[in-house]
Amino acid sequence: MTAQRVIATVAPKGGVGKTFISKLLHDLLPEHGRRVSSWDLDAATGTFAVYDDSIHTFDLNATNTTNSWLDDCYRSDIDDVLIDVPGGRIDDLLRTFGDSGTAALSTAVKATGRELVIVNPIGVMVAETVTAQVVLNAFAGTTARIVVVKNGRFGNADDFIIYDGVEEHGIRRYGSTGELAASIGAETLFVPSMPPRLLAQADAERLRFAQAAGQDGVARLGRLGAARVQIYLASVADAFRGSSLDLDGKLPQHSGVR
Repeated sequence: MTAQRVIATVAPKGGVGKTFISKLLHDLLPEHGRRVSSWDLDAATGTFAVYDDSIHTFDLNATNTTNSWLDDCYRSDIDDVLIDVPGGRIDDLLRTFGDSGTAALSTAVKATGRELVIVNPIGVMVAETVTAQVVLNAFAGTTARIVVVKNGRFGNADDFIIYDGVEEHGIRRYGSTGELAASIGAETLFVPSMPPRLLAQADAERLRFAQAAGQDGVARLGRLGAARVQIYLASVADAFRGSSLDLDGKLPQHSGVR
């Protein structure tokens, strides 16, 4: 089915590439015809908002606000509401609904007729992996879709042994986070890394991904550089395809996390 969504990128721990995934979605979704409203919920020091002037800000500490990302959820002219939640501040997001439970957030989003997609990037180290269990356990039993994203910046797809587990001398080690994700019906996907030198060049030129892949990229990164960005973005689109992050909004069948 094709659906309207609230896509929330979250992580109990900072430094796992949460805002990087938000930037990719912010640029790629419109390229696929999706109408997107993006929000940085760290109004004071958030790095997502400075990526593009069209990104709104919301202060999780504010007690009186006249406009929030939830208002955009009721707009029929917006397909996806993308919210970047500051690292470690999931509870603050939940408290904006007057309830510290995830059920309040899920219910509020469901009332708008949208699907709630929770995105938690992870790395290869223990601290970058097991903290995802906080999100998995928090949203288990809700109507939310959970997507664990293996961030290729930290390694290849088969390097995430803390998440996936590994067999050594006939003994299975690690893997408790991946097992938990599977048991509650969460999705897992791998997003490849952009070549570091190319990423650094695009960042130094203050180019968004979409710009780096277009004529601005040709002018400032060269034709080869722009072509490499295009190839990278196509690989990300392939990674998202068929998941709850599908760039065309076509969602897989889902009965809610268990």
